Amino acid sequence: MTIAEKLQDAFASAQNYPDLAARLANAGVLSYTVDISSHIILYRFENGVIHLSEKTDPPVVIASQFNNGAVVQAIRDNQQGRTTYPEFMQGMANAGVRFYEATLNGENPRVTYIGIGGFYEEVIPV
Repeated sequence: MTIAEKLQDAFASAQNYPDLAARLANAGVLSYTVDISSHIILYRFENGVIHLSEKTDPPVVIASQFNNGAVVQAIRDNQQGRTTYPEFMQGMANAGVRFYEATLNGENPRVTYIGIGGFYEEVIPV
């Protein structure tokens, strides 16, 4: 199975984000970065192996000010099933998040949401 197929399978079969994070880690993903504007995702594996997942969606405008409260609200809405992934991504853009980094390996799996003037970090529940 190719890297792209493993990633596609993880996304297709995941029930929620903690499940997705576990499936990606089981597929060998150590960390990944999502660019909110372009929807491009860079996956990192052991030994320096990377996989770039490019999207053809039009670019999204990112708010110029980071809004911590709006970031947390967008995360909670998505965790509770009130938004789809595209709606989550738009919420992140509206909250001023330029990209987020998910670290799946080690003792502290986490997601860090980063924008101009601020960031928010959350532990991935396992």
